[in-house]
Amino acid sequence: MKDLLQDEFFIKSVCNPDQEATDYWRRWLERNPDRKDDFELARQAILSIEYKNYKKIPKSASEQMFENIRAFKRLIDEKESLDESNNFLRPYTSRILRVASVVVVLITISFSLYYFDFGINKDQAHASNFKVEKNTPHGVKKTIILPDGTVVKLNSGSELKYPSQFINGKRMVELRGEAFFDVVEDKSRPFIVKTRDIYAQVLGTSFNIRSYQDEENSEVALISGRVKVNDFLGNEILLEPSEKVVFSYKNEELYKSKFNVHMVTGWLENILIFEKSSIEQIAVKLERWYGVKIDFDLSSPIKGSYSGEFKDEPLNVVLDGIGYASEFEYLINGNHVTIKN
Repeated sequence: MKDLLQDEFFIKSVCNPDQEATDYWRRWLERNPDRKDDFELARQAILSIEYKNYKKIPKSASEQMFENIRAFKRLIDEKESLDESNNFLRPYTSRILRVASVVVVLITISFSLYYFDFGINKDQAHASNFKVEKNTPHGVKKTIILPDGTVVKLNSGSELKYPSQFINGKRMVELRGEAFFDVVEDKSRPFIVKTRDIYAQVLGTSFNIRSYQDEENSEVALISGRVKVNDFLGNEILLEPSEKVVFSYKNEELYKSKFNVHMVTGWLENILIFEKSSIEQIAVKLERWYGVKIDFDLSSPIKGSYSGEFKDEPLNVVLDGIGYASEFEYLINGNHVTIKN
């Protein structure tokens, strides 16, 4: 439940639900049926208190508090495994312990690292409120110039929030989706990109960030300069050019590796790239790229994966190529596509 209570998108979805958020969490529950109780407890917890921005505490203290929660959960599990002879008291004991565990979690979260510090005090955080929002619907890309001159290329299906003016020695923006940043160097004002689960801090550099809400991983890929990446658990990794870090939302871990620049930044040149992609992954990417809705009418599953590239090609040409390799047919009706075999 800890991860849900620290997930900004989850909190926003509970407090201000919309269709996109509802669809995303419905799919999340389908993929994680064992988390249904955690989901409901976290949702009720958020509805019962007023969430605010909290200052980060030392990592050691945070780990100790969450260890207390884990110990408390073990106690719950032990109590719930009482012998059948205690069935009369068992429901009441279990209910009391679960209510108590929620209280413990809420107290812990109140002191936890919901906002990373990076030297930002309370006044600075309020002064850096995001007043400008730029959105790119599916099928649209956009270039944005930030107040400091930094150039941002926003991929389709993405959202960028930033203040109308950078003040108090920090340049902080918030990203949902994918964007390429060419950051103006300013050693006195670090540039910070915040996503749902990671922060990337730089002085002057170029890098790509991918963090879509309906994907299990977030990724920072460095083209030039240096980047420091932190996750919401306080882990930190420094990147050199041609290195990327992937945050696994499922495992709550950071992984660093080398990457192919063309594979990551091809979208900037309008190159649509698939690398060992399943038909489901292909559909999601095509929906974002062309602004369409894709449904399946299959007599049998489409197995295997597909790799390929398309530059400045219309949707029907792309579907012809993938369909030939993956043995499916398609029907385009306006902005709706049906894939069948």
